[in-house]
Amino acid sequence: MTARELLAGGYRTLVLAEVDTPYLDSVVLLAHAMGATKEKLFTALPDQVPDDVQAGFNALLEKRSSGMPVSYLRGKKEFFGIEFLVDERVLVPRPDTEILVERSLKLCRSDPGLKAVHDACTGSGCVGISLKLMAPELEVSASDVSADAAEVFRMNAERLLGEPVPFHLSDLLEEVPGTFDLIVSNPPYLSDGEVEDLRKIGWPEPEVSLRGGRDGTDIARRLIESAPMKLRSGGWLALEAAPPQFGALSACMEKSGFRSIGVDRDLAGRDRVISGMIAHG
Repeated sequence: MTARELLAGGYRTLVLAEVDTPYLDSVVLLAHAMGATKEKLFTALPDQVPDDVQAGFNALLEKRSSGMPVSYLRGKKEFFGIEFLVDERVLVPRPDTEILVERSLKLCRSDPGLKAVHDACTGSGCVGISLKLMAPELEVSASDVSADAAEVFRMNAERLLGEPVPFHLSDLLEEVPGTFDLIVSNPPYLSDGEVEDLRKIGWPEPEVSLRGGRDGTDIARRLIESAPMKLRSGGWLALEAAPPQFGALSACMEKSGFRSIGVDRDLAGRDRVISGMIAHG
C-alpha cells in the first residue's frame, strides 16, 4: 500500500471516529510512524510503505479513534517553537498558554530588575523552560503538586536546557522557598462539571491538571491569595484562566493587594491571561 492510500484510509477512519481534525491527524501520525517529517511524507506519497510501518500506523489510528491525543501518541508537543516531551502524566501544552509566556517576557523586558521567576503548576515545564530559553538571564524555578509531572519536567529541562532547573514538589507555593520578582502559572481551571464530562468520555489528561473546583477558580484564587507573601515589592503575578473567570479573578487580585491589573487576549480575542503587580508597604 502506498503512503497516499494509507493517508486516505487514515482520514476516513478518523472521520468515522468523529475526530475534529481527521486529515491533519492522519498526516501527523503517518509521518510519525514512518519516522519522517510531514514534508518528507508528502514527497513519498507514491511510495510503497513497509508492512511494519503500516501496522504501526493502524495501531496509532486505533488509539486516536478512542480519544488519545496526538501529542501523547507521538510523545511530544511543540510549544513556543520548542518541542517538549509529553505523556499521560502531564497536560498537553496548548497554543493559548503561549500568551502567558509572551506576557511574562514583556514584563521582564520592560523591567530588567525582574530576574527571579517561578513557574507554579509547571506540568511539562513548557512555560518556565520556554522563558529560560528565550531569556537565559532569568533565574527560573518551578513547582508542581504532582510527582509524576516532576519527572517529565526534569526530562524536559535536561533535554532542552542541558542542566537541571530548581524544582519543588509543592501544593502551589507552600513548599517553595525564597521570594520572586515574577510568579507565572497555568493552574487547573476547568469546573468540576467540565471535568466530569471529560471523565465520561475517557479523557486521558491527569485530573489534577484540570480540576479547578466548582467554578474553576479555586486553584487560581488560592495562588492569588498566597502570591503576595512570595513576591518582592514591585513583583508580578501572571495567570492563565478561562474567559468567564476574569471578573472574579480581577476582584480577587485587587482584594489581595495587586495593582496595574491587566488582561491579555488569545488569538481568538478571548481573555486568556491576567497579571498584576504587588507593592508592599
